[in-house]
Amino acid sequence: MKRSVFLFILLLVGCGTSGQNGDVAELTVTGYVLEVGERILVNEKVTEEEFETKTEQEIHDEYYYSSTFFSVSSVNHSVISKLEVGQKVKIVVEGGIAESAPAQAKASKIEIVQE
Repeated sequence: MKRSVFLFILLLVGCGTSGQNGDVAELTVTGYVLEVGERILVNEKVTEEEFETKTEQEIHDEYYYSSTFFSVSSVNHSVISKLEVGQKVKIVVEGGIAESAPAQAKASKIEIVQE
């Protein structure tokens, strides 16, 4: 009896849904670009004011380890070509975010946020 109750609870825990009707919420990250290259480095904590008062190197040094590198191979090249350090972007994450320092993820879409 105890074994069947345990299996039932295990089954319930493993069969949860991500949202109503099985919809999975889209994971997005909004932050400022710290590096542009084959991948981009984005930080959610840095502010627009810091880009006005600190050098790019100071910001990079302070926020590097709390940032996320995004692979951009799946993103439209015309968007990538417009990216610059200091721009605010909204990124749709494909899959999860690997916890490392800095974190790593794959971008499926990038939108430049106009402030």
